[in-house]
Amino acid sequence: MLRLLIASILFGFASLALADACLIESDDDQLPIRMCQQNISIPPQLFRDSFCQPQIADRSFEVSFMDNCPEGAYGICADARSEGVAYRQSIHYYSEPDDGPVLKAYCEQFSDGSWQSPPFRGAAPASADSH
Repeated sequence: MLRLLIASILFGFASLALADACLIESDDDQLPIRMCQQNISIPPQLFRDSFCQPQIADRSFEVSFMDNCPEGAYGICADARSEGVAYRQSIHYYSEPDDGPVLKAYCEQFSDGSWQSPPFRGAAPASADSH
């Protein structure tokens, strides 16, 4: 029984150490921000201690670490390169779909990433031949 308890505790710590994504959500009264960074090639400790710590003046955020970014993003900058380094990550955007065109341009022109628009997950649109 003690071995099972120890194994469970160690597995819990290991899964925390292996989290490859961080969900960043604003928790202040300003314009909501919700995004997730999926690590591709950033050293784990650097990812956790630097890349997942937003530095925006006069804003506060809650950061949650997880294995993968949640579904529901309206856009993903896949395989984005961080400025000045060769590290790669995919950035999932959830906040404001109207920001998509600007984020897409930034993704492709400055981050050397590829923009992906996941399929709409709501009600299926009516087909053209269902009159």
